[in-house]
Amino acid sequence: MAETSVPNFEYIRRKVPIREIARELGLEVSGNTIRCWRPENHQHGDRTPSVGLHIHKNIAKCFVCDSRALSPIDLVMSVQDVELRAALRWILARYPVPNIPKGKHVQTPQRWPERFRVGTGGSRLDPLVRSGVWASLLPSERSILGVLDVFSDGDAVTISYRGLMRYAGIGSQSTVSSALKRFQNLHILQPNRKRTAAGLRACNSYRWTLDDPAFLSTVAEIRERQENEIKLERALRANAKAARKASLLPVNTLSSHWSTNESDAPLRV
Repeated sequence: MAETSVPNFEYIRRKVPIREIARELGLEVSGNTIRCWRPENHQHGDRTPSVGLHIHKNIAKCFVCDSRALSPIDLVMSVQDVELRAALRWILARYPVPNIPKGKHVQTPQRWPERFRVGTGGSRLDPLVRSGVWASLLPSERSILGVLDVFSDGDAVTISYRGLMRYAGIGSQSTVSSALKRFQNLHILQPNRKRTAAGLRACNSYRWTLDDPAFLSTVAEIRERQENEIKLERALRANAKAARKASLLPVNTLSSHWSTNESDAPLRV
């Protein structure tokens, strides 16, 4: 990775194929599944692959090990046990990644609150936005969360799939089902399964769990990852700016600088 460039992290997350990265990392890929590289966490060493690939979203997730989905960058960091900068170097050495467009501002840590805390905002969705979880959700998932928030009564909400589809503007029950499963995996919501007196399943009911320790751990991890990316982008931007300034120095200034340095150095015969 050239220290004078600022690669586009979002392009890597969206466009660099995670299945190809998994193969480059030497993982055993079969269709849309991967055998987990952490076999000690699995019975029988993950004989049946537990890592699912979602090609459309360009993410991977082990149903045993991971509390959240992994982007291509996350996958390299996890498999090779390296920090963000090293993972970025690994990807850039193998895939063409455009730089951040000139003039585009890099987010700064000052735009974030010093600490993430639940219950400090006026909205139930406030912690999701402040933690960075909201930005990682699909548009359909955000729409469903908005509807759930509006129809909530305290810490609970009761609404059918049909109701969620109607008010969120979604035409597929599978989309609703996938979104609700993701909310459960993130520990945002937990279902309250009940049955009517006739033994039939009652209308779907859910309980908000934004104070769950598992949720707090997940959002802390997401926030730390985003802050690390921001810090690295800012460092790369500073290096690029310094390199541009150096390239614009007048020739006589450079000559004078070199002459001064040469005069200070010992003479070699």
